[in-house]
Amino acid sequence: MKCPACGFKNLPGAAVCENCTTDLTFFEEPTPVTESKIEEAIMQDALDQICKEKSIAIMVPPEMMIRDVIDVMIKNQKCAVVIMEDDIIKGIFTERSLLKRVCGDSPINVDRPITEAMLKDPEILQSSDCVAEALHMMEVGGYTYAIIEGEPLRVLNIKDILEYIIELEV
Repeated sequence: MKCPACGFKNLPGAAVCENCTTDLTFFEEPTPVTESKIEEAIMQDALDQICKEKSIAIMVPPEMMIRDVIDVMIKNQKCAVVIMEDDIIKGIFTERSLLKRVCGDSPINVDRPITEAMLKDPEILQSSDCVAEALHMMEVGGYTYAIIEGEPLRVLNIKDILEYIIELEV
């Protein structure tokens, strides 16, 4: 939705303008007009439509050692794991987390709990959210992964979204 106060283009359904923080809930949101099949699909298709079997999340407990989490990722050929405690998502650990937090400027010992290297309190999307919302969250947050709540819990990466877009073009 285009903000009537500043003209900033916000995602459909935004309650507040990201540029000027104007409350957008009082303005009628027009139906998005798109010029391409890809734009329309990204705005309308739900995340559960693009999540595949390979996106089912691997979950690990917060007390697991970083070394063991890396082993789980390698054995399961996953680039990310979700840290869960009592059915509550506590964080996510990705290849990027490994490079930045474990191998970065102030490296963390791999014999420490995963809680010391994970991204805490990650943003979580719903399976009914549209693809545009995932792309927006990734862009704004600088993430390459999105946790998709639902049954089963899934982790979607930017590569999955690119594959979905490529399939739309075919």
